[in-house]
Amino acid sequence: MNLDYIYHTPRLTLRPYKSADLLPHLEAVHESLPELTPWLEWCGDSYNQHDANEWIATSRVNWRSDVCYELAIFDRCSDTFVGSISLYDVLCNSNSANVGYWIRSSQHRKGIASEALYVICRLAFISLGLTRLDIVTHPDNIASQRTALSSGAKFEGLLRNKIMMYGQPLDANLYSIIPSDTNLNE
Repeated sequence: MNLDYIYHTPRLTLRPYKSADLLPHLEAVHESLPELTPWLEWCGDSYNQHDANEWIATSRVNWRSDVCYELAIFDRCSDTFVGSISLYDVLCNSNSANVGYWIRSSQHRKGIASEALYVICRLAFISLGLTRLDIVTHPDNIASQRTALSSGAKFEGLLRNKIMMYGQPLDANLYSIIPSDTNLNE
């Protein structure tokens, strides 16, 4: 898919990552370490400029290769980097993908993740023609679960040994969104 993809909501701009996003991304990750570290294994004190640069470069290759679609999220008025959302594990045989998201700590509880999730649904269901999105969360990650539910996702159950964290299998909650759960056609 074209790296020129850009989507505006009343408050946000979402687009594929660019090299220029390196320092804002890194700053947001470091600001958010206490909230991200329990849920994202890559996120820790050692996450540095080299890691961020490598991640952004891989993100761009994945986007061009139609493997994974990561969008940087910016405040539309201030152009401040506020987080990230992605479609990953795109599966042709089930016409589905997983969704992941994080919002920098200073921007929590403003509905940003839900607004970004609406955009990723547009990308998945309208642009890519997918028919199902899964949101897999740690059972204790209440913020991600609330975002999923507020975005119209349905809770489907607890999946045993679904995610790996630090080499250990863990249970996870599964939420799904299908096109009829959204208001994309309105």
